[in-house]
Order: sequence, then C-alpha cells, then structure tokens
Amino acid sequence: MSLSLADVLAHPSLAAGRPVVRAGADLLAQPVRWVHSSEVIDIAHLLRGGELLLTGGFALASADPAGMRRYVRELSARRVAGVAIETGPQLPQIPPALVEEASEACLPVVELRGVVPFVEVAEAINGLLVNESVQRLRRGDAVAHALSEELARGGGPDELLEVLARLLPGDVTLLDATGDVIAALGNEIAAPATGSGVLAVPVSVQGVGVATLMVSAAHPADRVTAEAIVERAPAALAISLLRSFPPSAAVRASQALLRIACQPNPAPERLVAAARAAGMADGASYVGVVGRSVDGPVSLGAVDAALHRYAAGTVSSIAGDELHAIVVLRADDRVGSCASLVESLRATPQAVLARVAVGPVVTDLLGLPETLAEARFALDLAADLGIADTIVDAAELALERLGRRIGDPALLTSFVRELLGPLLAVGPERARRLIDTLDVYLQCGCSKTEAAARLHVQRQTLYQRLDQIFALLGEDPTGSPRLAAVHLATRLYLGGAVDASAL
Repeated sequence: MSLSLADVLAHPSLAAGRPVVRAGADLLAQPVRWVHSSEVIDIAHLLRGGELLLTGGFALASADPAGMRRYVRELSARRVAGVAIETGPQLPQIPPALVEEASEACLPVVELRGVVPFVEVAEAINGLLVNESVQRLRRGDAVAHALSEELARGGGPDELLEVLARLLPGDVTLLDATGDVIAALGNEIAAPATGSGVLAVPVSVQGVGVATLMVSAAHPADRVTAEAIVERAPAALAISLLRSFPPSAAVRASQALLRIACQPNPAPERLVAAARAAGMADGASYVGVVGRSVDGPVSLGAVDAALHRYAAGTVSSIAGDELHAIVVLRADDRVGSCASLVESLRATPQAVLARVAVGPVVTDLLGLPETLAEARFALDLAADLGIADTIVDAAELALERLGRRIGDPALLTSFVRELLGPLLAVGPERARRLIDTLDVYLQCGCSKTEAAARLHVQRQTLYQRLDQIFALLGEDPTGSPRLAAVHLATRLYLGGAVDASAL
C-alpha cells in the first residue's frame, strides 16, 4: 500500500529524530508521494505535491513572520503532504506564527527534536516508494496483457470483468452513464457506495464518457493491483463497449451540451437546443462544476460518482485531467445556494486528490455557460489565493471574483485604505492577523464561539484581538452602517484584489 504520513514518521530512519506533530495531527493518514529536503524558503513552485519536505530550518530561522506564513501558504497550495523541521541551536523551536498559519492552512508540521541524516531518510523512504511504483508498473503490465488477450478473442464487458476478477480478489462493477449495471463480479458496487476503499474511474468512448469502472479490493494488500486495474483497464473496456454498447443518443446529447456550454459566447439557440436534447428544461436551477485531478483519473471518477449520487439530472464529461459537469439542483438546494451538493463532494474521500469548484446557481438554460465559466474562474482564483480546501464554492468567493474583475486597482486600494487604514498602520504582519480575525468573525455572523473555533484560538485570545480591532477602527462596525463596507474591504484585502505594498 501507499505510505501515509504516519507511516513515514514511524519509519526507523525518521523515528530517530523523535518527531512531534505540531500542526495537522488529524491529517496523518494522507499519502506521501516522495521525500525531499531543502533549506530554500522559496521551494513550493519546484514541488509537485504529495512530498514530505525535510528542512533544518536555517532559512526559517532568519525569516520574518510574514515570510514564514507565506512559506506555509505556498506549500499548502502546492498540496505538500507535510513539512518536518529540525530544531536545535539554529532554530530552538518552531515559531508560533508558522504553527498558527499551518493549522489554518491544514498543512501538517512536524518538529524533529533529534538530528537525522536527511539523505539517509530520503533514500530509505523513497526506496520503498520506488519499489511500490515498480510493483504497480508490473501489475499494470499484467493487467494490460491479460485484457488484450481477452479482447483478441472477442471478449465483451462480462469476459473482461472476469479477467479482472481473477487478478483481484474483490468486487468489480461496470456502470453505464445512468448508473445502471453493465456487468459485475462479486458484490455489485452501486454509484452511491463510492467512498473509502472503492476506486472509481471513468471509461470514455470516442471522447464520450459512457461508463464508470468501480473496483474494491477484498484485502488492503491488494490495493496496488486495484490501482493498476483502474489505470490500465479503461482503454480495453472502451474498445469492448464500443463493440457492444456504443454511446446512446442521450449520452451524445449530454456531451454535446457540455462542449457548447464550455465555449465562449455560444449561440443562444444552439445552446438551448442542446440543453433540451439532453433532457434539461427551463424552470430548474443549475450549477456548473469544474474539477482538476491532482493524482490521476481515480479522484475525478469519485467526484463524478458523487455528482450523479446527488442528482439524477447530472451531465458530466471527463477529458484528461479535467471534469466538467452541469448539475440539476434538488428542491432543497434551489434558494440561492447548493449546500447539500458541496457537502456531498466534501464527504467523498477520494475527492481530496482533486480540486473542484461549484459555480453559482442559474435558473435558465442561457446561464449554463456562465456558471461553468465562474466555476473555472473560482478554481483558478482559489489556487492563486492558496486556499487549502479542495472543494470550492464560487458563491463563497463572490467578492474576490468581483474584486479581480474591477478594472481600476487604484480605486480598490483607496477603498481598502479608507475603511481599514488604522488596522493597516500597525504593520503588515499584525495587520493581516487582525484583518483575518475580523473577516472570520463577520463571516460567522459575529458569533465569537464559532469564530474562535475557525481561527483555532482560545475565546479569550479572540476577545483581545476584537478589542484591539474595534479600538483601532474607533467603533464596533457591527453596530453601524459601515458594516457591509468594512466586510467588503476585508475580503478585498485578504483576496489579493489590492496590492498590499501600496497600502
């Protein structure tokens, strides 16, 4: 199986450093793809994600709090598995600013209280990971060879699944685009069962998603074989399905709708005709969904299954490492939000290996391109802002999206300076902490208990910060007509819509 962060920390090569988790203790189950060491603080852009970063802390020791926070945010945005920092004479302890930022950004931070040779740790752990990769490659070759032989004999989906079942003790199910079972061996896996232990991968025929392969290994030791199957089997299954079950008119209509809706400024009559051919009609509420895979197609398959689980009216397409979907909202989600859909995606375990954005709600067919475009814009914006959450609701970034599109940066800078000037005057590091505190407090409806929990601070600490904020602003804005303007200014500042150096 893949090594988790907990596995790596327990490995003898690293355990000698007496590791103690200082932030992200609830994230130790996430996988580690590689171990890398570096003393460069500007390292995030050189990483691919999934790494455990080892550092002696030499650069951090000379960094100011703002630089430490930026270091954490950049690593979190890059989806690094964690950072292990060696403490000693150069860096006696991990700075509180770094730990605080890591807790908010959901980045595991580990203190190494003993000296360990980073080269030896990397060699030991990466050797295990390479061996697993070689094993997966060999299993993948065996899967591809066995399926190719069955295809040459004219085998259909049932016969191909029998081949997979011989290779993997467990359950294998092939579902069509509507969720009906095409073929299954072992216990049937319905689309709603997608979750921990179940791998889902789309199967496309001529660019049209026509099926989903669901695989569940009977034993954890067979996980590598299951991963090899979801990597290699879709191509053979696509050939078999093309022979036996070519894409239906309804499936082709759905894919045509997505292609048209993703184009800039599609002809209205063409868009409406495609939507109606796909079974959509005016009067419903829709959202667009855009997803990007971080680690292969399995995560997008899980997201796709979650979308179809939420609503039978979902149309979706997966091409390469991107997913596009239009979802018909349920009646309880139609009043300006899509909370159940977002929660359904956040509850899908494999979705953590993808980044997904849900667009704003639209209530007519002509709005379909808009909600898809806004979902894509929100996805790009979340990455730019270093937002750690893998599921992004565009409605929660409405002000940030607006701020990025206002063409006069000087106007925004002047607005933020006017509303937050006294807070900005205390210095960039303290100002950001206070403004972030104020923003979270306002987002929580001025609930101090909820705000303290979201900020990961004691309530007394929150009270002290709010007292400082209100004293600097001259009043508590929650009791004044300035409330909306102050909250807008905090979102513009934190959302990067203004140049902080110009304030």
